[in-house]
Amino acid sequence: MANIETLTARVERLRATAEKSTSPLAIAEAELAAAQEAETARQNERSKAYDSRVFDNRHEVAENARNSADEPRERFARLIAEQPWFQAWADMRAARYRAWDTSVEAQNAAVHTGADYMSVATVNVGEADLLGELVRLADERARTIATAEADQRRAERDAFITGTD
Repeated sequence: MANIETLTARVERLRATAEKSTSPLAIAEAELAAAQEAETARQNERSKAYDSRVFDNRHEVAENARNSADEPRERFARLIAEQPWFQAWADMRAARYRAWDTSVEAQNAAVHTGADYMSVATVNVGEADLLGELVRLADERARTIATAEADQRRAERDAFITGTD
């Protein structure tokens, strides 16, 4: 029986020691959990405040964003207009509009003079697609290059066939 009493006392001492060492861990874990909850709540409040400010200022911010493109667009237009290829493109388009305007003037003159305005040719300006035109020009140039290369190969073949070694 003495052995059981000794072992029981020993278990009680170890239990007390274990409680002393686990108690700070449990307290620290509880403090950490509370701090994390508090931080989450703080961040949620800040998120709501930020989103509320964004919502309240949405019209002003959107207008500022739209206006922020004005200066870069003007700069882009100025820089692109300085390019010779762009000037040539604009001249080509101007010719189309010039033809249209001339046609409309002639029709108006016919109406005012009592002439048959249907006798004036109607010019259809149509849409000028810069990217499409670039692709068309690139294709023309590519075909010229490929044809020249094919002609060179044929010339080399013909020279080989007719040549003597």
